[in-house]
Amino acid sequence: MDSGGEYDFAERLDDAPNVLLFTKIKKGGFIIDTPYGNYSPDWAIVYRQGDGEVRLYFIIETRFAKEWQDLTEVEQTKIKCGKLHFKAAATNSSNNVRFDWANSYRDFESKAGT
Repeated sequence: MDSGGEYDFAERLDDAPNVLLFTKIKKGGFIIDTPYGNYSPDWAIVYRQGDGEVRLYFIIETRFAKEWQDLTEVEQTKIKCGKLHFKAAATNSSNNVRFDWANSYRDFESKAGT
């Protein structure tokens, strides 16, 4: 883990009944091209939503206790590039892979539930 916040995030993922599988992604293990160079998401999470649908989430940034406006321009641009990457890769028949950022487990859970 890169921080105590990531350790706490992993513990919450491990305890959550809707999280079916998660992994911390090794830096360079999955690459998204950005204007600031290659970037790797922090996590991959398989999550069952309230309606039973299962989705795979890539979380590029786990910037704990920060709001969007507190992120640097570089961080915001990387997140935007990740969202565009997965939007371009999505097909009309499947929208089960999502990409986002989270500042806490509760933030992830609220985004995943939609």
